[in-house]
Amino acid sequence: MRYVASTQLTEGMILGQDIYDGQGRLLITRSTPLKQSAIVDLLRAGTPGVYIDDEFSKDIQIQDVVSPEIRRSALKTVHDMFTTSTEGSVGGEEQRMKQIIADIVDQILNNEEVMYNMLEIKDYDDYTYYHSVNVAILSSMIGIQMGLSKEQLAELMTAAMLHDIGKTFVDTSLLSARRKLREEEWLEMRRHPMYGYEFIHQNFNFSSFVDCAILEHHENFDGTGYPMGLRGNDIHLYARIIKAADVYDGMVSARPYHDPMLPGEVIEYIMAHVGTEFDSQVVCVMLERLCVYPAGCEVVLSNGEHALVVENHVGFVLRPTIKLVSDGRLINLMSDRDARSLTIVKLLLH
Repeated sequence: MRYVASTQLTEGMILGQDIYDGQGRLLITRSTPLKQSAIVDLLRAGTPGVYIDDEFSKDIQIQDVVSPEIRRSALKTVHDMFTTSTEGSVGGEEQRMKQIIADIVDQILNNEEVMYNMLEIKDYDDYTYYHSVNVAILSSMIGIQMGLSKEQLAELMTAAMLHDIGKTFVDTSLLSARRKLREEEWLEMRRHPMYGYEFIHQNFNFSSFVDCAILEHHENFDGTGYPMGLRGNDIHLYARIIKAADVYDGMVSARPYHDPMLPGEVIEYIMAHVGTEFDSQVVCVMLERLCVYPAGCEVVLSNGEHALVVENHVGFVLRPTIKLVSDGRLINLMSDRDARSLTIVKLLLH
């Protein structure tokens, strides 16, 4: 399958993935021919693009670190958790959260060699739920590489899934504002880690480390973050991991107030802010799992040719295996001696 920008979709294209909303409800099933009405809905929702199946890309199989079914369950769990926070009834949400976390941890541990390789479909309205799940998955991948135990991974993922729950107590007009916030509005936004910490601490029995990570996920490594201005290793490791995953997913996502950035651009930003915003050890580990050129996406080569990315290689993220659009030839940029001078110069997503 291959990634196609929503603006380039045409009626009859075969969908290569299930499309579901932020509540985990299935909207369009994989292998369905797209109708014009569905394309309009995707554009209206702010979806940058989707994966489609066609003859040329049929040999490109993109493996996600967790199954679509688990993602859908996680989305529903996060949605329900965030909703009950505003309704004042938490019921059995804690047990559901622990179960879905355990399922995700098991899947990721069984897929340790899989890279963060697929562009996730999000829409504006349900962005928070998609974002929470993605940050949790990426955080756990980092945690595994840093040698965290299974119990620690569950704590990390729980904090990551709930890191933004404090935003449910902030005026929604501030969350989606397309203008620069006034000083008092910005101060209110900056209180969301405290709101989240207080809600989780008072209503659930998660580990104190979970509470701590939710509180600290906007602290910067150099002490310039909030709400407490903690510095370096005084910031809990879980919070340092979530911070990096949170920024990455937020910047590659389309939002009402900014267009999505390319993965490579976000990686450059994160690398440039190591030691100020981010912990260098966390960033080093994260970069081993992020794909600059996600599989299924079209790229431009240094010789002017276009190609689809077929497979990424751990440790060689700039040298994937590609498939030339012109003749379908496969080239492994990592190992093919004849391709040493060939580089990727542009990723085409829009």
